[in-house]
Amino acid sequence: MSQAQVVRVPVYRRFSDLDVLGHVNNVVFHDYLQEARVGLLRDLSFVRSAEFAQVVVEQRLRHRKPLLLAPEPIQIDTWITRMGNSSYTIAYEIRDEHGDLAADAETVMAVVDATTGRPIRMPERLRDVLAPLLATTH
Repeated sequence: MSQAQVVRVPVYRRFSDLDVLGHVNNVVFHDYLQEARVGLLRDLSFVRSAEFAQVVVEQRLRHRKPLLLAPEPIQIDTWITRMGNSSYTIAYEIRDEHGDLAADAETVMAVVDATTGRPIRMPERLRDVLAPLLATTH
């Protein structure tokens, strides 16, 4: 990956995350992505302001291997792969307690007017904060 900062977020699995086959249910992976996204944006302190908000407009997830219940957290690495005029894309790698890739994903975030909810041009101060997380290769 190019010289981008990767934010690593640990997430603990819960017994209730499991399905009847004994592995983490596919729906729960989206909860894990949300935890990682909140961890990324909490660090940035740019989720919402009087000027703008950010919303998920698309999310893709590719399962690579099942996650089983374990006391150690999974590790989710997050970074930015694209910044447009009013949106950006977050990439994720979800790794199990052994470091094996369990899933990868992408979320497209749109920057919207905090009052109307309509897309707006990304404020420069948000772009400046996201820029160190931008990587074009991985």
